[in-house]
Amino acid sequence: MQGIDILAVQAHIKKLAELGQTPDGGTSRLSYSEAWQQAQDFVSGLMQAAGMTVERDAFGNLIGTCRGQNQSLPYLMTGSHLDTVPEGGSLDGALGIIGAIECIRSWRVNGFKPLRTVKIVATVEEEGTLFGVGCLGSRVMAGEMPLEKLVQLKDRSGKTLQQYLSAQQLDIAAAGAARIATEDIHAFLELHVEQGSELDISGQPWAVVTDIVGIDRLWITLQGHANHAGTTRMDRRKDALVAAGRLVQEIYQNALDSQGLYVSTAGTCCVAPGAVNVIPGQVELAVETRASQDAVMERVYQNIISLLQGIEKQYGVKGAITRRSTTPAVSLAPTMIKEFEKAAHKLDMAVCKMPSWAGHDAKIMAGITSCGMLFVPSRNGISHSREEDTRWTDVEKGLQVFCETMQCIASGR
Repeated sequence: MQGIDILAVQAHIKKLAELGQTPDGGTSRLSYSEAWQQAQDFVSGLMQAAGMTVERDAFGNLIGTCRGQNQSLPYLMTGSHLDTVPEGGSLDGALGIIGAIECIRSWRVNGFKPLRTVKIVATVEEEGTLFGVGCLGSRVMAGEMPLEKLVQLKDRSGKTLQQYLSAQQLDIAAAGAARIATEDIHAFLELHVEQGSELDISGQPWAVVTDIVGIDRLWITLQGHANHAGTTRMDRRKDALVAAGRLVQEIYQNALDSQGLYVSTAGTCCVAPGAVNVIPGQVELAVETRASQDAVMERVYQNIISLLQGIEKQYGVKGAITRRSTTPAVSLAPTMIKEFEKAAHKLDMAVCKMPSWAGHDAKIMAGITSCGMLFVPSRNGISHSREEDTRWTDVEKGLQVFCETMQCIASGR
């Protein structure tokens, strides 16, 4: 039997990267843009060449269907996102789409006819670049974004989601039609680059994802007293930035001491009034914590409250914390993990397991169906960058396991 054509996969991903390519060699393929539309057309052509029927749902997600022999069975869905971050890489999202299409193409060449229908989806706006909401396409499919939320979405310039959809001949009022009924779908699988360095360091060519971490985002304000930077003695200051710096250091050190249990990041810092000759009177911090256990995130949150109280006393400032958003951790389906394990054993490959520290469409889809996810390494742990890269030998091994798993599930087992 003919196996996976890794050279074709490589060529198709390279072509996708050229759609939205920037002068610096990155790829900027934002949702609903001209480059994104060109990418949809290219992927649609690949799907059709693999024998699939193609449609766009009411929100703009591109879906290719490989019809199964038993239409009464719930279908298997797989895929990933077609959009990129600005100046992104070639593999993030694209690998999960192109790899799945190659699996279907190989079935056709080898005469395999699935019992269960298989659908490949190229989701829209996973990165959250336009509206600040990640995994938007899969959220609509999972029924997480009612119309009253969708109509409120705007980009930084004030352009609404409704305007973006209208330009694609789509009606925001009909977006609910993209929702997937839970009884219609059997499982969702996603192939993706790790976007971290664990696999690259360990030398493992692929891994089964066990959990996708939860994310807790806080907005912290420290209020001091702005005053003249020259005439105010050091022991009489209420410097909000010094207090914020101490808080950030404590948050960082505690995360470091957890030995991988969680990660915390102070990602933004806004200082007011922001003049070199004025003592900072106010600082606003955005702090994010990620952990594979919700209880850990809660402990970290309570610890930050305690730290802030101590810093208020030490530096004479006032602090306030707002919990902007909390998304719980998700454990992927044990049944899908076992399917990947069976495929690996059949191919005589060792199994590696790990959590995902980044969010993915699979995390959203886990709300409506059994989900499984497989990672291949990111060289040097780099992603969301033009330097994003994975060894093609690793892609091939991971894709072999992924395709074997798809075929087993598509066989109705």
